[in-house]
Amino acid sequence: MIATQQQFQIDRLGQLLATNGAVVLDDELQFLTNDEWNEIETLSLQSGLPYETVLIGDAGEPNKVEVGRLMTDVDRPRVVNPEISEKMMSVLGAPRRMAILQKLIGATGPLHMRRAQINLMHEGSFIGVHLDNDSNPDYEIAVVLQLGRAFEGGDFVVHRPDGGQTTISPEFQSVTVSRCDYPHEVRRVDGGVRASLVFFVSDHDGDNRRVRA
Repeated sequence: MIATQQQFQIDRLGQLLATNGAVVLDDELQFLTNDEWNEIETLSLQSGLPYETVLIGDAGEPNKVEVGRLMTDVDRPRVVNPEISEKMMSVLGAPRRMAILQKLIGATGPLHMRRAQINLMHEGSFIGVHLDNDSNPDYEIAVVLQLGRAFEGGDFVVHRPDGGQTTISPEFQSVTVSRCDYPHEVRRVDGGVRASLVFFVSDHDGDNRRVRA
């Protein structure tokens, strides 16, 4: 059960998300405990999770990022690297956390994680402008957990329908939630390592309904 004060916080953040396309969650929400942050960081960066270099995204956008996959969603959600991913999913999918996200976007039914991955971005890395809905039209939001402790650049930029931009400079252990129907990008990393875990949430848990050529 979400306390009344938290409900007010979540409602305010939900309004900002609807307007700006992305929002950083308040620390007071305690989206993750210190122990959970430590477990996620260990599983992401110290567990031997395999990474691959991705230069072209799902929408054909140019990228330069190393990706460690936890859950894929090509045709339907599938856990990969299960010895690591299953532990991670049990942390990320805790009922209290999903209840916060459900309230944040005003969903009437349960939410489901459909895709999750770690993005490692070194100096010169970037993610080009894209729509998450090109990967799956049912994605509602992306949740980004910032694991990078010291890096420069790498701003998260949302391109809003009004022609403006929402720019977020993520900090260590920040939680950013973004709408999947707004174009966005990650600007060039100028130094250090920008490490983040991103997972995508939907109220649809069936097959990926993306139209393929």
